[in-house]
Order: sequence, then C-alpha cells, then structure tokens
Amino acid sequence: MSKRAQELQIDIDNMIVSHPVVPGKVLVIVVDGVQGKAKVAEAVEHGYTIIETAKGKTARIKYEESELF
Repeated sequence: MSKRAQELQIDIDNMIVSHPVVPGKVLVIVVDGVQGKAKVAEAVEHGYTIIETAKGKTARIKYEESELF
C-alpha cells in the first residue's frame, strides 16, 4: 500500500499544525481534532483527492487520477 500522506507533528501545548507552502505543488492538509492527528498529502495533478470520514473521524484519503488527452 502506498503511503502518499505523511503525518504532521502537532504542537500539543497550542494545538497548532504548521507546514510550509511548497512552490509548484498543491497540498492537502487534513486536521482531525477527534483523533488528534494531522496529515499532509499532495493532490493529484488531474483528478480528485477525496477525504473520506466515518463516524465523525477521518477514515481515508482517496486518490482518483486521470490523464488529459
């Protein structure tokens, strides 16, 4: 299984997540306050990056890619 999403560190004292802007990339940052987790993933170039939830928690990130003709 591919690990496209990388876990981000959370400043527990201030409950803050930080990540730099990366020139030339579209990044999706998912912050789940229920589970106390944060992840960053690069969005697909053409297609959908879908954040799926279940029972109020982040369950998975789906990537649906296509190619321009």
